[in-house]
Amino acid sequence: MEKDKNKSFTKWLEILQQESWQLELLISGFAIFLLAESYEPVHNLDYQIDLLLSGSPYYGLLYIPYQVLLGAWYVLIINLILHVLLRGLWISTIGLRYVSGDIDFNKLNISPKFDRFLRSKIVSFDLYIQQLEKLCSAVFGFTFLIIFILISGGLFVVGLVILAMTMEGINTRFGDLWVLVIVPFLLLYLLGGFIYFLDFITLGWIKRKKRIARFYYPIYRFFSVITLAFIYRPIYYNLLDNKFGRSIVLFLIPYLIGFTLIASLTVNTHAYLPGNRTLQSISNNFYDDTLEDRTSYSASISSKFVKNGYAQLFLPYVARNDDKVIEAICPDLKPAKTGFFFFGNDDPLRNNMNADMALDCHVQRFKIYVNDTLINNLKYRFHEHPARKNIGLLTVLDVGDLPRGEHAIKVDVQILQNNNGKDTLFFRETALIPFWKE
Repeated sequence: MEKDKNKSFTKWLEILQQESWQLELLISGFAIFLLAESYEPVHNLDYQIDLLLSGSPYYGLLYIPYQVLLGAWYVLIINLILHVLLRGLWISTIGLRYVSGDIDFNKLNISPKFDRFLRSKIVSFDLYIQQLEKLCSAVFGFTFLIIFILISGGLFVVGLVILAMTMEGINTRFGDLWVLVIVPFLLLYLLGGFIYFLDFITLGWIKRKKRIARFYYPIYRFFSVITLAFIYRPIYYNLLDNKFGRSIVLFLIPYLIGFTLIASLTVNTHAYLPGNRTLQSISNNFYDDTLEDRTSYSASISSKFVKNGYAQLFLPYVARNDDKVIEAICPDLKPAKTGFFFFGNDDPLRNNMNADMALDCHVQRFKIYVNDTLINNLKYRFHEHPARKNIGLLTVLDVGDLPRGEHAIKVDVQILQNNNGKDTLFFRETALIPFWKE
């Protein structure tokens, strides 16, 4: 009874295998459509992470899954488009075979030299169709294998970052001596990861060496769990048991290296453009109506052309840098808790915080100049920038008395610097924004 079930299941798999090209095309077409539609949301995640990063550097850990997601997006859309093209070629060859059958070289009437060459390279049209079928299925499976490998690599890096952050936290709290306890774990983690990766790219070379295999076994089991390799392990070993599959796995490394190099490729066509030209340039990020980089933390005004005599100035609040300054300026202002809160349950301290006092503490961080003249008695308000989506201060400068032409707004920001173990507050110029009075 059990044998009949196994035979029935095997037969069903064989039928499904023969008809799998329909499912492949359906999934590829649907996935390409979804990937094209998700281009903007996926790339906008970078900005959302950057907003969180402005509050705390620990949110930088989110860049690891973001980079994995971005890499998976590019791998999927490139490989699936390639798969659809190859499947289209495969379907066209089947249709052509129905019309004209196999290749009859005798009817081509070509010279003997070309005849021998073509006969050696094109054994039969049926074999060509079979090779195309195998290649299409391999590309489809290869695509998802790469995605899971990217996820595994991301999880390995997450583990490495967590160990590094733990080491930094121990160093801050207990001193350098306790770091010596974590450093060996960090080195063992890196060494074990390298050995595991070496075994992967050499198609299990270490596992075939009986003398070292037993020592490698716990390393293999540990990193299999850490990287979730057990999810794609059947695909990997299914490829290794035949020559064609092994060549696909060996192609992984040059594929990923080539993919990385192409993604990082830049072209420079300007021979006389200096790299350091900040003071001689004008940035679109200084003006809200030409804003290009929403992740910019620079101060900005509404437009480079002031028509009504008023210039609206936005000063962003970057918590990871500014909180320490505010704490030094206003030690009596108790900060609220930061982090994630479920169902909108925020910290009561935030609701009980004196808004006027908090605003005054923020204002003390800035000195605003127009053409080197310090502007006093400005009215500030908290403001969420409509394009950047980050919170800061908004003030309006009366520049109606200025003559027509070019002028500049200079923003000095108070920063905290540690000098010989002592924190010192001082002002530093962070933005010089030119504008034109009409």
